[in-house]
Amino acid sequence: MNRSASRLFLAVRYVIGLFGLTLTRTSTELTSFHLHAGHGRHDDSRPLPAGMAAVLHERNPDLERLRTRYHRLASPFRPSSFWRRSRRLRDLNLRYFRGDNAYVWQLRQLGGAARLKFFLLAQYISSLDTRKLLEKTGEDGAFGCWTFRFHGMPALSRDLIDSINEMYFLDRHWDLLSRTDFTVVDIGAGYGRLAHRMVECVPGLKRYLCVDAIPESTFLSEVYLRYRGVDHKAAVVPLDQVAKRLAAERPDLAVNIHSFSEMPLAAIEAWVGLLAGIGVPTLLIVPNEGDRLLSLEDDVVRLDFAPVLRKHGYVLAAREPTVADADVRDLVGIGDWFLLYRLAGAEPDADRDSAERSAS
Repeated sequence: MNRSASRLFLAVRYVIGLFGLTLTRTSTELTSFHLHAGHGRHDDSRPLPAGMAAVLHERNPDLERLRTRYHRLASPFRPSSFWRRSRRLRDLNLRYFRGDNAYVWQLRQLGGAARLKFFLLAQYISSLDTRKLLEKTGEDGAFGCWTFRFHGMPALSRDLIDSINEMYFLDRHWDLLSRTDFTVVDIGAGYGRLAHRMVECVPGLKRYLCVDAIPESTFLSEVYLRYRGVDHKAAVVPLDQVAKRLAAERPDLAVNIHSFSEMPLAAIEAWVGLLAGIGVPTLLIVPNEGDRLLSLEDDVVRLDFAPVLRKHGYVLAAREPTVADADVRDLVGIGDWFLLYRLAGAEPDADRDSAERSAS
């Protein structure tokens, strides 16, 4: 798509935004887009946890310091215009950050008949749950999270279901639940959704590092992981400390859930180059557009970032639709994919010193 077409797309998106809608590009073609609600909602029927109203507000000094600190950084990991402050705040209520927003599309992706579609998802996840993860981590609906209840099942949410589904994929292809003494880095960790669940469900986890180029995400994940009592294993790494901390921790696994798809190609190149440079042997990516690896440039042009992975030695090792049951997938309308990559020449359980030498 050329620059003129890009400007036309932005103009159309602005106009329909006046009616509470927005467009999301789904491929490199101008005519390929998805029309959906531009604003999310949250469930405020449950009161905020005690003391949180005094913490979760725009003028929190810690948040303001993070915003200033990140703004001054000349970082190669800078976010795209999708995460510009004006658009982000339109979709995000700090006090109800687990609602339907840019972090997790809890309801918008399901569209109409959300309860029925969620029931199908719940049945699907329950059928996978051979290790009883639903008994190890639960859902209380805190911070505006939409929940669903069905007979014979615990309270469920997209946060919970997506996290358990991701952990079972990693168990199938990376033996997640039987591993010991390993470290995960989550690039674009949001408010710490998967970190919270993995600490509660995976006893062999040594450390879970949350990194994000958005100051609100760094702030929220620090608050949330401390609130959930998992910060003894889950740590939040500020953006200006990422390279040094990852080199010291030497993660065994990197995860990127719906995050590279919202970054410009230059930022993706920087992140993948960092991972390869320190020899991170395994990388999980869940793109926004099915199994298509597309960046999001500031002018909404979408660029294929598969060559970036190949350039740095990441080879596709496993791919599955996030919902393996074709009928459930079609009825619910979720077309996401799990893509697992391995660094060429690095064995996941091999001595990491050799991996570092091969990457350098």
